[in-house]
Amino acid sequence: MDEFDLIDTMVEILGDVATGTEVVVGPGDDAAVLEVPTDHQLVVSTDTLVAGRHFPANGQADVIGYRGMAVATSDLAAMGATPAYATVALTIESLPEHWARPYAAGIAWAARDFRLAVVGGNVARGPCSITVTVHGHVPAGQAITRAGAQPGDRVYVTGSLGGASLALAEPGLESCGLRDLNDETALRRYWMPAPRLAFAQALRGIANAAIDISDGLSSDLAHLCQASGVACRVDLAQLPLFAGCEALAAATSGDDYELAFTAPAATSERIASLARQSGVAVQDIGTVSTGQSGRIEWLHDGAPVVVPRGYRHF
Repeated sequence: MDEFDLIDTMVEILGDVATGTEVVVGPGDDAAVLEVPTDHQLVVSTDTLVAGRHFPANGQADVIGYRGMAVATSDLAAMGATPAYATVALTIESLPEHWARPYAAGIAWAARDFRLAVVGGNVARGPCSITVTVHGHVPAGQAITRAGAQPGDRVYVTGSLGGASLALAEPGLESCGLRDLNDETALRRYWMPAPRLAFAQALRGIANAAIDISDGLSSDLAHLCQASGVACRVDLAQLPLFAGCEALAAATSGDDYELAFTAPAATSERIASLARQSGVAVQDIGTVSTGQSGRIEWLHDGAPVVVPRGYRHF
């Protein structure tokens, strides 16, 4: 299968997820032509996943496709954006049809889950990697950034932490496909992250700052504090843990794609109500404070502890 066959195959498999009311020109032309809703701003993010570093090189093609889409879409959730479009670039040494078809099916599955129109992309020969660019939109001036946290804000995280890291030791990591991932297992957490899109959109106007937890809470929360010019205090004993994961590992492990966000203490009841309505667990884990920008004071039941930073790309 050459790149043109793959494009035709992907367009066939994507079907309705290659079109949409805001897609003027979709896959097959030199570029996509898209509409942005009136009085909205465009939100764009790109993620690259490299085989052997960000996913097992021998993983099943459908979960690789799904994971690539989910990882990128989580950035839209962090901004409170509504997903709209995606482009997908694949670099790979060879392209057998028995790999290309499930790969395209995994992308289509994720696109339907996240309500994204896949409007184009690229294929090139080389070491295997996947690059996904996602586009979303927010009402003008309502994007949630990393830079708005205020002293006195409460610090929250969604879902549970540490599940994806447990999957790395699971014997079935490379052999499972999407249809094997029906239960809330560590393997599902790794291959099928669930961007908190609806909940994050409801946080617009409530949360002061947010970030998705991709490289570990200890790293990503520090990025948020750095961008906001604040410090914070976090109690490890309050972290919501995936079954079988210890608190220190949960604080430093990546790939969960949950949200960390801050909001005024007075909004706690509203946040609890939104969590119930959306079916997303939300846990208060600490407080934003003044102090050295980006510094996190880690405690465990009131006692100071040392927590290392999470994943680093270089």
